[in-house]
Amino acid sequence: MSSVKLVDAHEPGAIGNAGIYRGKPTPFGHATIEVSDKAEKDWSRLDDLLTVMESCIDSLWESGSKTVTLSFSLFHDGQCNFGFSKDHLRRIAALKVDLSISCYSDEVE
Repeated sequence: MSSVKLVDAHEPGAIGNAGIYRGKPTPFGHATIEVSDKAEKDWSRLDDLLTVMESCIDSLWESGSKTVTLSFSLFHDGQCNFGFSKDHLRRIAALKVDLSISCYSDEVE
């Protein structure tokens, strides 16, 4: 899918670049999949991400993943209102992953 890309990944043992593992081998692997780095007016790209996650989640668990987190970063210029459809909620719940949501203001001070 052209709207989903791997933006960061490392294997267990890779040298960390931040936090307590900076300059040391990490005991875990990590990967970041990005749906879009542009502002979206709707959740259409969420379907792309969920489709990718649904196709690979069993492999992630079977390969020894201890934690998988679906993380959303929402940027807004005023009041931040958002919601998930019941279909999106069902699909996220079926993945059995953690969900993290962060909201950021785009306002310039």
